[in-house]
Amino acid sequence: MRFEAETETLAFAERFLELHGAAVEKRDATLEAILPEALSALLDAPEHIFISAENESGPDSDRHHVVAYGTPLLDRMIGGALNKIPFAGCRLEFDYVKSGGFRRLLDDQLAFYGAVASIETVAEVFASYLLLIVRYTAQSDEQKEGLLPMVFNADTGSFVPEMAQALDTAQCRTVYAPPEKDALVSIARLGETVEQTARRLAGEELESFRLSMARRFKRDMANLVEYYTGLEQEMLKALEKPGLSDNARRDRQGKIDGLPSELAGKRDDLLKKYSVKVRLQPAAAMQIRTPARRIICRLSIGRQTRQFFLTYNPVTRRIDPPLCSRCHSSISHIHFEGALEPLCFDCRGGTSAQGRKRT
Repeated sequence: MRFEAETETLAFAERFLELHGAAVEKRDATLEAILPEALSALLDAPEHIFISAENESGPDSDRHHVVAYGTPLLDRMIGGALNKIPFAGCRLEFDYVKSGGFRRLLDDQLAFYGAVASIETVAEVFASYLLLIVRYTAQSDEQKEGLLPMVFNADTGSFVPEMAQALDTAQCRTVYAPPEKDALVSIARLGETVEQTARRLAGEELESFRLSMARRFKRDMANLVEYYTGLEQEMLKALEKPGLSDNARRDRQGKIDGLPSELAGKRDDLLKKYSVKVRLQPAAAMQIRTPARRIICRLSIGRQTRQFFLTYNPVTRRIDPPLCSRCHSSISHIHFEGALEPLCFDCRGGTSAQGRKRT
C-alpha cells in the first residue's frame, strides 16, 4: 500500500508541474523540474528542484523535496490545483437506510467468477463521496461545450455512475458544511482516474459531434477529389492540342504530375479543419458525507479465503462497484488472481474461458 501511495503522489506532482508550465524530467522514482517564476513562488520552492516520494541524501539534497501525504509541498500543489474552482461540502441525512436484503443486491449486481462470496456482516458507516464537475470543450470546424458531473467513492476510488443523477431525487436532507481536510488528499489520489473517466464520458457525449465532423470531412474530400479528377482530365486534353512547344508540354506535364501531392496537401488541411480536439477543465467540486453500509464478505477459492469489502450507497440504493486491482476500473464481473485480488475481464486475460460464476 505504501508503494501505491508513493506512486500516486509522484504522478500527481508530475501532472501538476507540467500543467503549470514546468519542464519536468523523470528519472526512476525522482522528478527533476525547472519551475517558472510564478510556480516557484506558489510552491515556495527553488526554480530547480528534485522531487521524490522519499527523503534522499546527496549533493543535491538541499534542492530535494518530498511529496508524500501531509507534506507542505504536496499540500501547496493540491491547493494550487483547486484554488480556481469552487469547492464545497455537505452531509446527507436519511430517515431510513436499508439494513437487510444485501444478499439479493449482491446477486443482482455482481458476478464472481471462480470464487464463492458470502456475507459475514454489515456495519453502519459514514462514507465519503466526491462530486466533481468537469467542463469539456471540443474544438473543430465548430465548437461544442458541456459539463460532466461525476461522483467517486472517496474511500475506494470507484466511479459511481448513477449517483450524480440520483442526488436530485434522493429522499434525504442536505446539510451544507465545509469540506474536510482529507477531501483534498482524496482528490489528489483520484487524479488519473478522474481524467480517464472524464475523457471516456466526454467521448460518449461527443459521439454525434465527431460523426458530424466526419461527414463534413467526407463530403468536402469527395468534392476535392472530384475537382482534381476533372482538372487532371482537362489538363490531359490540353496536352493533346497541336502546336504546343516542348517547353509548354513539359510545363503542363509537370503540373499534372504535381496534382496528387497538391491533393494530399488539401486533404491534410481538411483533416486539421475537422479533427476534434477536446480540452477538459475542472469546474467545481463537492465532498458528500452520507450514512452507508459496509458489507463485509468472505471470498473463498478452495482453501484460500480473504475478506472483501463493499459499500451500500443509500443515494443510488445499490452497491458501489469494486475496482480492478490492476487497472483500477470499476467492475461488476469480477475475476481473481492468485491472492484473490479482483480483476476485470481484460486484466484477467480476456479469454473466453471465464470459469463458472459462483456465489
